[in-house]
Amino acid sequence: MAQSTLEVTLRGKAGKVGAKKTRNEGNVPGVLYGKGLEAVSISVNPAALKQALSTEAGENTLLDVNYKEGDKNVSRLSILSATQYDFLTNKPLHFDFHALDVSKKITVNVPVKITGKAKGVKEGGILEEILREIPVECLPKDIPNSFEVDVTDLEIGHSIHVAVLKTSDEITLLKDDSEAIVTILAPKLGSAEEGGEGAEEGKEAGGEGQSA
Repeated sequence: MAQSTLEVTLRGKAGKVGAKKTRNEGNVPGVLYGKGLEAVSISVNPAALKQALSTEAGENTLLDVNYKEGDKNVSRLSILSATQYDFLTNKPLHFDFHALDVSKKITVNVPVKITGKAKGVKEGGILEEILREIPVECLPKDIPNSFEVDVTDLEIGHSIHVAVLKTSDEITLLKDDSEAIVTILAPKLGSAEEGGEGAEEGKEAGGEGQSA
């Protein structure tokens, strides 16, 4: 499992006033929480967070969140659990981090990566990704970076299901084995073909009208 370090600072003021001040400084307000831990209001540099998450695990990267609490240096192993975005600019407004207990299992969504060029697509079919993420339960150290699904041999009308995913005994998939991850849909009838049929019918109708 990928792991990075993220340096943050404590926010002097919580609430809307403190959050606004943090954003005016070019940072993003956040909260670090966890079982038995009083929520910690933090200020996060978005560029630093982006860099910390630039691993194969993406948002599932384990983060050593470091900050200073008085004269004490604090480090908590955490994971980014939620991001709130501005619906107009799509810029992050708030981050939630979950402090982890390495001995306790957690639930995370692991991305699905499709590889290969499907046989059915080459024949005109349409590839539909049904599950882009698979929820799993495991210890933090066992979180997979992704699930790779090879669609090379997938034909029109066929699907690949959760049952094909290979995991270790330490990882529990929280989806039924019968659920489809990806499928190949049959190609739709072309509008030109439908138009041709309509035109032919119109031609026949016109011919009958002339002979009447």
